[in-house]
Formats: sequence, structure tokens, C-alpha cells
Amino acid sequence: MTLQSSTQGLDRYRDDRFGMFVHWGLYSMIGRGEWEQVIARIPAADYAPLAKLFNPAAFEARELVALAEAAGQRYLTITSRHHDGFSMYDTKLSDFKITRSPFRRDPIAELADACRESGSVKLGFYVSLVDWHHPGYLDTTRWEDYLGFLFGQVEELCTQYGDIAQIWFDGDWPNSPVSGEHPGWFTTDQPWRYPELYDLIHRLQPDAVILNNRKDGLQPGEDVQGFENDLPGENTSGLNPGPALAVPRETCLTMNHSWGYVPHDTAYKEPDRIISTLLRCVTADSNLLLNVGPTQSGDVPAPAQERLRAIGRWLERHGDAVYGAGPGPKPGSILTRDGRALDPADLIPQP
Repeated sequence: MTLQSSTQGLDRYRDDRFGMFVHWGLYSMIGRGEWEQVIARIPAADYAPLAKLFNPAAFEARELVALAEAAGQRYLTITSRHHDGFSMYDTKLSDFKITRSPFRRDPIAELADACRESGSVKLGFYVSLVDWHHPGYLDTTRWEDYLGFLFGQVEELCTQYGDIAQIWFDGDWPNSPVSGEHPGWFTTDQPWRYPELYDLIHRLQPDAVILNNRKDGLQPGEDVQGFENDLPGENTSGLNPGPALAVPRETCLTMNHSWGYVPHDTAYKEPDRIISTLLRCVTADSNLLLNVGPTQSGDVPAPAQERLRAIGRWLERHGDAVYGAGPGPKPGSILTRDGRALDPADLIPQP
């Protein structure tokens, strides 16, 4: 029988309601998003030298965690490794990692320390199932080598950084046309051994919740149903065709149109729109994981910071409508932890 997150972990996750998603890596240097390697058809051998130039000297873990605190976000889930295969922590399983760049530091270790110091922000990890750098991902004769690497990295993340809130998997999309749109870049017909992978996590981190961005329901061992740029039960983005299940849910949302840093993408959502989405998430019994894409220097763009701080100021007054709250007695209403019914229309700030 596949393990699940503890009751304590699930309750904590539901109560938190609002988190920060962080997409940050080598692709932040290019400034065209985290998929630029496949879009521009950059071979792994030509992409890898970017690591010799990556030096995000402005990165300060305490500042990022303090920003999440100011925004009222209670967990922070960061890309430990995205599809390009570059590890943003000091893995022992690859030399293609940030501690071999001019930066040399382990930002994940620094974030773990900063989260512990904060006492209010918990740390989680995005883990890509895709890896365009590891030869075993696309060479299926070496698939077991790749799975050994993947399992090993997950074990590192679960044992080296203290208690973690979430593991967020991405890259296995059984109903997506993406592999046909980018032939030769995705492996789609190999077994992931999810029950073993999930049991590994739940044994090492019993309070952590697992989300797999598969968009086809939940597998045993998965704790949270994810929705990308959409609320549960809606499919305006075309990415979430399945129905909402009676399990913990999470909507991940970009603040502009991009996950990774794109300097010319200045179409940031206004605070009132994000707050409205947050409240709608609560009415749908869903968390909101709001994304930021730090720059190549490691700092969060000013427009994103401004919006996060505005949301935090609103939450100082109306946090009872979010933390520990859920769907109310009427459709579209909210029920607070202490049993009060609220109408979100009364809470949204007017622009």
C-alpha cells in the first residue's frame, strides 16, 4: 500500500492556503523563460557552458523569505532542478549544479536556514521529471540510470534540508501534445515507479505533501491535485481537463505571463486581481501558489515585490478569510475557521 502524507501535514497544508512558487535557474540568464532550451533547440552541450557564467550575486535567502512573509505566504516552493537539468543545490549526483558555477553557494541550504529562522515560512521543492542534460533521460537504454539519479536527488532533498512542506513534480504529462510538438526532447513511454518514489518521500518526510502536475487525476501516494493557471473545475487555460477531486487542491499562478524571468514581460496582474483569485481559491477549497521569477542576479523584480507587499497588507486585515478558511454554506462564499460566513465581494479591494 502506497503511503500518503500525515493527517498533520495535510491539515497544515490546507490551513496555509497561500504559498510562493519560485522559478529560478540558468534560464534566468537568457531571459526568455524556462523552456528556452527546447524552444530554441539548444543542444545540451551548447547549453551547459552557461553554468560557467551564472553568478547571482544579489541573491539573499533571508530577503526572499522575508518577502514571502511580507506577502503572507506560508510556504515557498523553489525549483531544485528544472527541465534543463541544472541543479540549484549542492547535489552529489551531478557536476551540473550551482555550486560548480562562479556563485559556488548552495541557495537551497541558505533558504532552508532562512525558513527555519522565520518560523512562519516552510520550504518546498519543485522537481523536474524531465532532464535534458542527463543522458539517461532521452536514451531509454539507460532509463534505470536516470531513475537512480532522480530517486537519489529526491532523497538528497528529503534528508539534507530539514523539514519540508511539499514536493512538486513536473514533466510527465500523459495527455499533453507537448512531446509531439518537440520530438526528441521528451520521454513518454517509460515507467516512473511512482509508488516507490512516493513511499521514499513519505517515509523520509511524513508531513510533506506530494503534487504531480500530470493533470489526469491522482495516483496512489499523491496528496494534492494541481491546477495550472486555473481554478479547480475550470479549464480556461486548456491545461486542466479533469474534474476537481475531493482532495486537497492547489492552483499555481503566474504573476505576469511567465514562470522564469522574462524582462520584457511587464504584464503583471494587479493586487486586487490576485486577491480575488486567492479568495476564489478558498471558495474552491484550494491553495494558491503564486509564482515569482528572480532575475539572473538573484533578486525579485520590483513589480512583483510591490504586488506581494500589497497582498500582504490586505492579508493583515483579512487573513481570517484565507488561513484555515474554506468553502462557505452558499456557492462562492467562505467559511472562516471560527465559523463565520463571508462574501468575497465584500473583501476585494477596489482599484
